[in-house]
Amino acid sequence: MLYRTQVTQIGEYAADALSDKMMILFNDNAPADVADYCFIHPAAALTGEISVGGQFVLGAVSYPVTAVGDVVNQNLGELGHITIRFDGGSVAEYPGTVHVKGTCPDELALGTELIFKTE
Repeated sequence: MLYRTQVTQIGEYAADALSDKMMILFNDNAPADVADYCFIHPAAALTGEISVGGQFVLGAVSYPVTAVGDVVNQNLGELGHITIRFDGGSVAEYPGTVHVKGTCPDELALGTELIFKTE
């Protein structure tokens, strides 16, 4: 397991991004103006590198990682801040974006577990 945490707060506008097939994560040190757009989670240790071929697990659903931006590992490790796109893209749209293959959830509940793992 590379990273494990859970959603503890949902910003006022965070769910709006789900309709665009993405979710924005930030740890609980998110600036207030940014937190409104994020799914907030406690800081956790990143114990390895997130890479293509790994898995993102959201609650009970596992998504294959299809692309990883250049600063994803740094941003997740330091800030708990990345964007996850549920579009199966093979090239990262932005440096802080992880692309995964699968259907984006319509909503997330507090307590939903977020995991990145190697397989």
